[in-house]
Amino acid sequence: MVRLLQNVSKVRLNDSTCYVEVGVFQGLTLLSVAKEVKNAPVYGIDNFAFFDRNGKNLSIVNERTKKLQLSNVNIINEDYEDALENLATHIGNKKVGVYFVDGPHDYRSQLMCLELIKPFLAEDAIIIIDDCNYRHVRQANRDFLFNNKEFKLMFESYTKCHPLNLNDNERKEAEKDFWNGVNVLVKDSGNKLKESYPPTHRDRTLFENEHIIQTSKHPDAITHLLPLSNYFGGFIKSLSKKKAAQPGKFKMMNTYSDELPKNQFNSSLS
Repeated sequence: MVRLLQNVSKVRLNDSTCYVEVGVFQGLTLLSVAKEVKNAPVYGIDNFAFFDRNGKNLSIVNERTKKLQLSNVNIINEDYEDALENLATHIGNKKVGVYFVDGPHDYRSQLMCLELIKPFLAEDAIIIIDDCNYRHVRQANRDFLFNNKEFKLMFESYTKCHPLNLNDNERKEAEKDFWNGVNVLVKDSGNKLKESYPPTHRDRTLFENEHIIQTSKHPDAITHLLPLSNYFGGFIKSLSKKKAAQPGKFKMMNTYSDELPKNQFNSSLS
């Protein structure tokens, strides 16, 4: 993933473009790109609300930036939606040549990360989306592509399931490749590529169940109890009679990503 981000950034970034990513964590991808393209500004959007209970991640990013002597790194410490709606205040007149989405991966966040960036993308922009083994991420990507025909799926690759469900040998192989899947989208204003979509399921039960949770009297309490569902027999069944239609294959990290392709390019490129 790091090599992909670095390589496309070297090709796509110039004096009028920049790199933007959603989901900085501790800065691995952001700083790797910044080190490779020192003459181009890179922007990382993150409010550090996830995976950072003690508030250390931003300090780690700043320390690593200083240690690497990088002057082109810009942290936008805001909610992704606020940051993207007002991105011009941060990047000025520049366009986004490379956009990496690795933030919150719920369906709505994934879709909004794609929709909100559109006005700021360069004509030949590349969008790289992490964690595409997740069914809801692929669904958001497909819905975006279907409704925005000027964008095409150029490349996709997936692991056989979430890497945490793999054995030691399988996990090592997954770590060498695209951990938990990747989709690469390109802005194809000239309509040179064929329409192509990531694999999805027609059954919408999982998405419809979200409405059942949201309309309950205590939706927040339900979401906190969900991880304990294995200890409360029938709890999930009480939320939806359709639950049995889509049983999870694993106790945790069910991505619904069986039989997905690996290293598949848009057929127009063959």
